[in-house]
Amino acid sequence: MAAGAKKRTSSRAVLGIHTACTLVALLIVASLAFVLNRSVTEADRFGLTAERKLVESEMRHQVDAVVQYQAGLSYWDKSFAELEDRTFTDAFVRQELTDWLWRDFGFSWMIFADASGRTLLAVENGRKVDAGTGGRTLKWVEDLIDKANDLYEAALIAKGGGWALLSTEKNPDVLAAPLPNIHAADLRMIDGSMSIVVVQAVVPKTMEIPAGRRKPVFMITVKPFSGRMIRDMEDRLGISNLGFIPLRQVAKGFIQAAVSDCSQPACMVAAWTPRAPGSFVRSETLPSVIVIAMLAALTMAFIAARFGAVFSALQDSEAENRHLAKHDRLTGVLNRSGFDDVLHASLAKVKERPFSLLCLDLDTFKVVNDTYGHPAGDAVLKTLAASFADRVAGQGFVARLGGDEFTIIVNHTVSHADVMTLANALIADAQVPVPFEGHLLRVGSSVGVAFAPEHGNIAREIVPLADQALYLAKNRGRNRVQTADDLVVADRIPRTGQAA
Repeated sequence: MAAGAKKRTSSRAVLGIHTACTLVALLIVASLAFVLNRSVTEADRFGLTAERKLVESEMRHQVDAVVQYQAGLSYWDKSFAELEDRTFTDAFVRQELTDWLWRDFGFSWMIFADASGRTLLAVENGRKVDAGTGGRTLKWVEDLIDKANDLYEAALIAKGGGWALLSTEKNPDVLAAPLPNIHAADLRMIDGSMSIVVVQAVVPKTMEIPAGRRKPVFMITVKPFSGRMIRDMEDRLGISNLGFIPLRQVAKGFIQAAVSDCSQPACMVAAWTPRAPGSFVRSETLPSVIVIAMLAALTMAFIAARFGAVFSALQDSEAENRHLAKHDRLTGVLNRSGFDDVLHASLAKVKERPFSLLCLDLDTFKVVNDTYGHPAGDAVLKTLAASFADRVAGQGFVARLGGDEFTIIVNHTVSHADVMTLANALIADAQVPVPFEGHLLRVGSSVGVAFAPEHGNIAREIVPLADQALYLAKNRGRNRVQTADDLVVADRIPRTGQAA
């Protein structure tokens, strides 16, 4: 008891020193980390806000660029004249749409439709397609057509028996050419790609509409974001991994910016890996913080380590000794002492938790030892012990009592029939050849089984019966299972210690 009290006192003293040293080191590190983390957080917050504004501005710039590209055709006298009878000549389609807009600007779709959504002409990737195909694409932009139509109607004023569009005031501070404010634009997923969609009524540069042509024809252009466009945006903005994904799928570590007015979780957003300026702050200050923290930690750790090493070595040694006291050194399974503990614990609860005892002996093991030497025998024992342990895992315990003798306690959740199945599986495992230095070592096994409490509820009853059943299995030809019920001389033997 005195030794135990001394050990507990020593452990508490070592633990106290470790705790005190750790707390001091942690206090210093935590103070430094707090200051550094606050600086990084503020820098990141400022940087992320700036990045989001840059990305949103870049998206608007891309949309404005497509509006300008499209206006070259939708805001043009020749286009307006071509649409006088709402048909298109092959020359117009080839020269203006295919050879110009498609080749120069890469519009995946160029569609002309009226306010009701009826397709007059559809060109997909530079190739004219039927109106029905273009009509399916229009379903994704019907709201933009309605918006563009509303803007067109709002800009119309009566003039000289016809109509005119309200002109856009020129802004000397804007380098782009002024365009009539009658277009609707947005970013949409079209054909699986995030694209810029622009819808505008086709009008002449004079912005004067004859009375007979009041109802507009709209030009719809779709410009998908190509890989090169995205890489160029990343280079200009200094960001990486830019892409368009649903809002609910934005991964941790990414930030996003809305690309449309939609706020639903399924709506697409632009997401990217931020530059996180806080990382620059961290990289510049972290070395100094680490040095200070390490000096403090090393000082505390030196004191703690001196005590901890001795204490840990002592604990490891004791744990190893406890393990070796109950386990076989060669195979790692329970030894006789460990088996006795498990057996006594099982017998103590045998009325509530019946169990089965298996005695197993390797057949022709002596031949292996005599022929190939003890190292070969050891290899067989280690291999088969591991195989037995894997087979019994979760169902009970395996022990090696010495030599080639094994005992197995199978817990109460396994039925008698399952125990017999397990015993036969153990026999099959023992018959698997064991490779050793170019040889295949072959043995077998015999198994005797006794059931508790049927065959006894104390060790001196059940163990001898299982052992006798084992030798009965050997006498009847080996590589087989016999139970205590098979121990018959003239009649079934009594279940008493005396008979055993």
